[in-house]
Formats: sequence, structure tokens, C-alpha cells
Amino acid sequence: MHSDSQIQVDLSAVSHNIAVIMRTLSSGTACCGVIKADGYGLGGCQIAETLQEAGVGTLAVFRVQEALELLSAGLTAPILVLGPVRGWSTMHPLMPALVAGEVELVVHDQSQFEELEGLAAASGIVIGVHVEVDTGLRRGGCRGGHAVELTHAAIRSPHMRLAGVMTHFTDAGCDAASTLREHALFRTTLDRIGGLPRGCRVHAAATAAAAQSPAFHHDLVRIGLGWAGWVPGTVPPGSHAAAMAGALRPAVTWTSSVSHVHRLERGHRVGYGGRWLAAKATCIGLVPVGYADGIPPAAGGTPEAPGATVLVESAGGWTIRAPIIGAVSMDQIAVDLGPDGEHHGLGAAVTVVGGANGSGAGLPEFAAACGVTPHQVLVGIGPKVQRTYRNGSVGVTERSLAAAV
Repeated sequence: MHSDSQIQVDLSAVSHNIAVIMRTLSSGTACCGVIKADGYGLGGCQIAETLQEAGVGTLAVFRVQEALELLSAGLTAPILVLGPVRGWSTMHPLMPALVAGEVELVVHDQSQFEELEGLAAASGIVIGVHVEVDTGLRRGGCRGGHAVELTHAAIRSPHMRLAGVMTHFTDAGCDAASTLREHALFRTTLDRIGGLPRGCRVHAAATAAAAQSPAFHHDLVRIGLGWAGWVPGTVPPGSHAAAMAGALRPAVTWTSSVSHVHRLERGHRVGYGGRWLAAKATCIGLVPVGYADGIPPAAGGTPEAPGATVLVESAGGWTIRAPIIGAVSMDQIAVDLGPDGEHHGLGAAVTVVGGANGSGAGLPEFAAACGVTPHQVLVGIGPKVQRTYRNGSVGVTERSLAAAV
């Protein structure tokens, strides 16, 4: 399949990253791999298989359909469905997995709890549930008193198995003070709950919080962006997070090439609306990726507000950081190749996203230049961008998301 650009996922880097993270966890803390949104758009089943082989004991998704896809692919690790799923019946396709304990659900409020308990009672089964405590995110779960009540109800019910008590922090990557407050509130709620049944796991930390401090580890951490090779948010030098981040290997590279080059004279404008004005003569390269492929519109810069940069490598061996200039089009971007680009730019390989932060195209710096999060960049990459998978130096497989849907 021909493609103007491709995503390469290094599965050996994913395995390496999980090994690094596991070594940093507190004794007794297990790892849950978060692969919602089709593994952040990188291929949920492929990533899940790698995580499972690397020793991750639990997989987390948001939607029921995502859990069904993993089960259909033969994944054997227990699956946690994070979203507040409702509308169940005894004929639901996930029922066999619930009966077998292969899937557990997060309970967010009383009405969902009662629906699930009624379903379990009617079916004569026991459903494993995690009660989510809302400590400030206000996105899911229930606040302290209600969480205590739901937890006690799950412990009493013959049809429910309390498998976990959890929370999710508002901004663990950037706001240490709020994370400490939310964690203190979570611990207060746990104290109010009292004794938990055997096998019930307490979990609060996603990648950012897991990197920030062992105090947030508890029984389980939920790792999303970490398996891809990045720690979200601010990473202070010399910190616990910096030690983890420095050992991770970026597992994702988005590449394309320069399809056209033309010379631009001083004073000429580029792109829709003429947002970018040439201050001197230069060469412009066109790269066939645009907002239809997942390039955020804010990636295109102006003289007053520079945008993101890409790495351009020619057959001659030189590499430049080329700024994306002007408006991002549906199918292409323009990059400034400099005055020599006319002779060396055509056909040059382009790294849109890839490498460690500071490379010029690292995922966090690309995302920051676009005013979005790294997660938004990954899940925004369009389905027609070809995904390929490499496991170290052993082979490459291809997957077209458009064909797989």
C-alpha cells in the first residue's frame, strides 16, 4: 500500500519502556497498560499484545467495544473498562467475559451500580467492579461520601466483587500542589471506607503521577503515554520523573517526504490568507500531510508567532529543523528549507514527529508548539496514514487502519 506518510511503532521500545517503568515502581505495585482509543491511534491489539508479553498484568480501555476487540484478538490479560457503561442486558456480547472475570467495570454512581447489580442478580453471576472517587477532576466517579457508600454496597452485595478503588488526578504532570491535595482527599476517602476485601486494588496514578513520586503508586499504576516513551507535563531536572523520562525510548515516529520545492522571493506570502511573509529569499518545501492527516492547524507559524518544526534529511546527509509556515492545508504543509533547499530538498525524508524531546520533532515539543497535548497529536493522526510495526531489527508488519475498520 502506497502512502504519502507513515507511522512506525517500535514495539521493542514499548517493551523497553514498560521494563523501565516497572523497575521504578514501589514493591508490590502492578502495572496496568492503558490502550484506549485504539492504543492512542497506534493499534490497540498490537500494543496490547506487546504490553502483555512485557509483563503488564491488566489492560484498560474506555469503551465496551474496545474490550470486545481485545478479547476477539485473543488477549488474555484482564481488561478494565474505564467508561461509565450502561444499558446492559443478559444477552450483551461482553457477558461471557464478565462471567469469567476477564473484564471488570468502573462504577461511577449509584444508578449505574444498581443497574449492574440487577443484571448480575438476574444472571446469577458476580461482576468485578472498581469504584471511582472524584477528587477534583469532575469528569467521572462520585465524591467522597457517595464513594464510601458505593464501596460498602459493593462489599455487601453477593453479586458484586469489589476489585478496586480508584481516582484520577486533574493535572499530575504540571500542578504538584493540586495533585497532593487530591491525593490527600483520596486517602481520606480510603480511611473512611476502612478495610478492603482481599484482592481489591487501590490505584490513583497514571504515567505523570507514577513518575512524580512513589507515594502515588499504591497497588496499581495506569500507564498510557509512558509505554510510548514520554512522561506528560513538566519534568524538573534531577527529579524522580526526570530519571524515568531519561530512560524511556520514544516508540513512535511519523515520517513523510518533500514532494515539491520552489524558490520564494523576499516579500512573498505563503498559504491561505497569506499568513507567512518571507523576510528574505528562501526555498519552500511541500510535505503531503495536512489537517486531514492530523496536523493541528496551529502547527503553521507566522513571522510573529512561529509554529512547529519538522526534521528534513536529504540524500546528501544534511539535516535541518524546518519550521512549518503559513496555514496548514487539508493535505499538505509548507516548510522553510532555507536558501539552499532548491538543490537539496526535493525527495528529502521528513520526520514530522519522532525522537526525544529536544530533537526538533519530539512529540512533546511538537504538541506544545501546536497548543495541544501529546495524546491529542497521536489520536488525531488520520486513519489513512499507514501504520507499520517494528520489533527491534526483526521484521516489519503493516496495518492500514482504513482497511481494518
